[in-house]
Amino acid sequence: MCGRYLLDMDTVEISNILHNIKWSCGETLKTGEIYPTNTVPMITSRGVTFAKWGFPKWDNKGVVINARVEGLQERRMFKSLVKNKRCIIPANGYFEWKQIGGSKVKEKYLIDNKGKILYMAGLYDTVEESSTQLSFLDHNTQTYLAFAIITKDANDSVSHVHHRMPLIFNKEEMEMWLSGYDLSALLSQNNIALQYSMDH
Repeated sequence: MCGRYLLDMDTVEISNILHNIKWSCGETLKTGEIYPTNTVPMITSRGVTFAKWGFPKWDNKGVVINARVEGLQERRMFKSLVKNKRCIIPANGYFEWKQIGGSKVKEKYLIDNKGKILYMAGLYDTVEESSTQLSFLDHNTQTYLAFAIITKDANDSVSHVHHRMPLIFNKEEMEMWLSGYDLSALLSQNNIALQYSMDH
């Protein structure tokens, strides 16, 4: 967790967030069911911007989309970001799959906060991507913002579906997170009760 989430532009609060984004030529915003590597809105202490979900792995084979809160200070990829590169990923809900018994069959659930926006905590950074245009033998380096969603042990409201969940804040906690408030103090008071329903 978390491997997919929901972004509905028709929600008033999401629409207001998108209204604050500065659009640039060539940027395409993904809505609906969000997958890793999609470009989506991200909130930082500086405002709202676009970012791609997932940090490229060191071998460029896939991306890292989640950051376990228990290891943020130890893992090289994240420990330097905790202080100054915090972000919030707004969502209407997230998706989780529950394995049925001992079979390989899984049921898909949508987990949300009774219609309220989820403010999922994350970390972001600027990523460099190199590409070579063979026709001109020209080596180009492009930069973009990327993020990972922080996860924690699931609370009682959703542990029946999956043992992990995103670190989710209310509006007050969101502002505290973005302003650099102590993470352990935020974790001690973080226990938002969620609901889940099977997604068909």
